Amino acid sequence: MKAGQRTVTGKEPTWKTAMSTVPVSPLTPVELRVVDYLLQGMTPREIAAELKRSISTAHRHLRTLRFKVHCPTRCSLPALVHRLLTAHQATAPNTDAPVPDLTQREVEVLHALTEETRPFGLVTVAGLSPAETASALDTLIGKTGAATATHLVVLAHSWKLLPAQQDHATRSGASL
Repeated sequence: MKAGQRTVTGKEPTWKTAMSTVPVSPLTPVELRVVDYLLQGMTPREIAAELKRSISTAHRHLRTLRFKVHCPTRCSLPALVHRLLTAHQATAPNTDAPVPDLTQREVEVLHALTEETRPFGLVTVAGLSPAETASALDTLIGKTGAATATHLVVLAHSWKLLPAQQDHATRSGASL
C-alpha cells in the first residue's frame, strides 16, 4: 500500500507505518506530569492551570509529547494517550469500575479512536457518517462511565480492551 492510500475494510490499517520500530525519546519530569494529567482526562486548559503556566505552554508540552512518541502534529488526545501507553511511557491506572460488555461495533469504534489520529480518519475507519460516529462515541463513553474520549482510552487500557503494544500497522495520519 502506498503512503496516502486509504482502505475501508474494518480490519485493514488506513496507513501503514512502522511506529513501534522507532525508539521513543525519554520524557522529562514535567512531561511525565503532563502525561499523568492526560491520564486523568484533563484538557490542555486544565493541564495549564495545574502547571500554573499558560495554555500555550501546555500545548508546547503536548506537541513535544507527540514528537517523542511519533504522533502527527495534530494527533488527537485519545490517540496520543494510546501511543504513550503502548510505548510504555505511562501506565494505565487500576480501576474499580467493572469491564463493560461491549458489542463488536463498539470495540471497533474504540480501536478506531485510538489508532486514527485525525477526526476524518475515525469516520472513515468506523464506516459511519460523522453524526453516527459522534453518536456511537457518545454512547460508548456513557456505557463505560468515562468522562471524555481520552478517559475512555485510559479505562480501556486498564480493562485490557486495548493492546499493550503498538502494532506495526498503527494508523497515524503520517508516514515515516
